[in-house]
Amino acid sequence: MKKIYPLLITDNIKECADFYVEHFEFEKVFEQDWYVQLVHKSGAELAFMVPNAENQPKELHPAFGGKGLVYSFEVADAKKEYDRLKGKVDIFFDLKLEEWGQTHFMLTGPAGEVIDVVQQS
Repeated sequence: MKKIYPLLITDNIKECADFYVEHFEFEKVFEQDWYVQLVHKSGAELAFMVPNAENQPKELHPAFGGKGLVYSFEVADAKKEYDRLKGKVDIFFDLKLEEWGQTHFMLTGPAGEVIDVVQQS
């Protein structure tokens, strides 16, 4: 296997792409009206596709329902990222140091996906 990346099917591909470019330093590497692929300097990639794309099989037509998907973004300093993003994004779980040593906070992306920004201790 060369790499793996999630593909989220949503009506909000432009909003999703712009969100990750603006707030998490991803870059657009491929963009069509039906599909956008992003890459981060870390090598992480994300992709977004519209539902019911005629050039895709029916199994790829339904849109993501907004539950059950978490992107975990590991960072060097969760507090720094929290301070940078507070007031700019929908943070629903404030910065917390967990008993197992992890510091993290969570926010919601434009398609309803959860983003867990994590610092491992």
